[in-house]
Amino acid sequence: MPQVTVNIPEELKRGFKELSTEEVDTLVSKALRERLSERLMFKVAGELLKDSQITDEKALSWGRELKEKEAKRRKK
Repeated sequence: MPQVTVNIPEELKRGFKELSTEEVDTLVSKALRERLSERLMFKVAGELLKDSQITDEKALSWGRELKEKEAKRRKK
């Protein structure tokens, strides 16, 4: 497995010193996996939507409509 060197800010050093090497490896791996996954999803979404005619305003409007419909459905 490749190794990555990470610079730890001073304010986090104490917390990292309290953890075992395995705990740090697990913590950093999980954080990196989540962040990479998030970035890749946004990249893919950007590629899918680059030629879209949907505006931010239209997407927000649809979101509000969906939220209202869901709230009404839950009241029933």
